[in-house]
Amino acid sequence: MYRLRIKWENRAEVAVRHIIPHVLPAYLIGLILLFPHAIMHEASITFLGFGLPAEMPAIGVILSEAMKHITTGKWWLAVFPGLMLLIAVVLFDVIGENLKKLWNPDSGQE
Repeated sequence: MYRLRIKWENRAEVAVRHIIPHVLPAYLIGLILLFPHAIMHEASITFLGFGLPAEMPAIGVILSEAMKHITTGKWWLAVFPGLMLLIAVVLFDVIGENLKKLWNPDSGQE
């Protein structure tokens, strides 16, 4: 049986020319689509009090502190940080989905 021996330089060239261009867009899209999940997880954990200490500025801490003031009529302390959280999550999701459609037009078809 004949075994094809490929030199190390040829392997690197094959990886750079053929494998990386096909893997890199999917990797970058996956990385961008992980941002909304990371933002929501961090906000949820810090909102519940298990994440960063109350002295640290984080959206979950801000929302947690604002919930104490909702009954006193200061609703804007929770609404505006919540809207910023929503906008950040939706923004990363839209960017990731549009990049996915841009790099792979067939992925949007159902």
